[in-house]
Amino acid sequence: MELEIIKANIIDVAADAIVLPANEALREGSGTSKAIFGAAGRKELTKACKELGHCDTGSAIPTLAYDLDAKYIIHAAVPKWIDGLHNEYDLLSSAYLASLKTADVMGCESIVFPLLAAGNNGFDKKLAVQIAEESVSSFEGSNLKKVSLAVYGDTMEVFMKGLGYHVHVLESDVQAARKKEEHKAKQRRLLEDGIDVAQSILEEQMANALEWVKKPENQKKLLDAGRLVFLRLVSRK
Repeated sequence: MELEIIKANIIDVAADAIVLPANEALREGSGTSKAIFGAAGRKELTKACKELGHCDTGSAIPTLAYDLDAKYIIHAAVPKWIDGLHNEYDLLSSAYLASLKTADVMGCESIVFPLLAAGNNGFDKKLAVQIAEESVSSFEGSNLKKVSLAVYGDTMEVFMKGLGYHVHVLESDVQAARKKEEHKAKQRRLLEDGIDVAQSILEEQMANALEWVKKPENQKKLLDAGRLVFLRLVSRK
């Protein structure tokens, strides 16, 4: 699959699934994690994460997206950079692949990532971009049609263009805010009308995905795929 680069605050991007860079305990972190928790609804999302409890590094696990303009949040547990000798490459690629597979299993047609592990987790930004691109290009799904990487701010836009990527600029903040309010108003109307069929369907799809990603044999497949992605990346240098 192709990776589309967009300049945007990830919480303003409309997609079926939004990826949150997570720790194994699924606790709220800083940066992108904090922004997504706040926009989704900190109380509801924190409760959902506590119920799930844990996600191994290199794996991913979904929750509902609550107040975000999305169906799901996919929590991708990403590695910290140590020295390059502790499976960091494989684990980061596996986190991308696990997120993509989870979204695909749940019938998502679109997913948006931040640049995983390039902030406080210490990965070199250029390497993080290469792993993201190689992971996405190696993925073959049944439902996913659009995979985006959201970069924030002018500095990251210039950086991505310097690597040769075309960067799409999302609509203005005013338009994004209006769409978000319209989305929230629609959710409120559905709840007031007592329509919970869509919510039930979402929860059923999420349960199926949770069952898939929690199986050790599937986690092993994703990690093995991450190793293959890294070998591809190295062979191109």
